[in-house]
Amino acid sequence: MNVTLTVNGETRTASVPPETTLLQMLRDHLQLTGAKLGCDVGDCGACTVIVDGRAVNSCLMLADRRTAAM
Repeated sequence: MNVTLTVNGETRTASVPPETTLLQMLRDHLQLTGAKLGCDVGDCGACTVIVDGRAVNSCLMLADRRTAAM
């Protein structure tokens, strides 16, 4: 599926499988490596990004934000 999002003011689109997390999309599909994979269960905060003004664990959120991977 194609997912479009705005990152640092720039609109970006990537074709990703439905089960792709936001962290995987940022790092693997958009080559944006600022968010890190730490514990992969949302405890450490290494993957934290701002989504709509809220800090979220990108390892727990699907790239298609209509659902959460929690």
